[in-house]
Amino acid sequence: MWRQVILAVTLSIGTVAPAMAGECGFDLCWGAVGVGPDGVYGRSYGHRLEAEALTVAQDGCGGNRTELRTFYNQCGAMARGTGGWGWAIESTRALAERNALNYGKDYVTNCRFAVWACSP
Repeated sequence: MWRQVILAVTLSIGTVAPAMAGECGFDLCWGAVGVGPDGVYGRSYGHRLEAEALTVAQDGCGGNRTELRTFYNQCGAMARGTGGWGWAIESTRALAERNALNYGKDYVTNCRFAVWACSP
């Protein structure tokens, strides 16, 4: 009797888990954020390959980006201001935004939050 219960639980976990993982799988999630001229930005998330994440974020900037950064299975954010930008990778959106803004404020004037994305 117990073997049947264990087998049933094992089978149900095996069939539910992949659907919950998302398209990129449990730990295979690339994302990217980028900023371009005149405040244009791009972002991507949930890609199996880093190159895919870069391409999607670049397209979001109209193909005309000045800075583009990738991250893996985390959150990324960028802030920009006069003369430069700041960026961060963290475990949450809030931390990534805060740290990107703080980093940018250390190096540029009028630094403002620009873009974020999280993968998975």
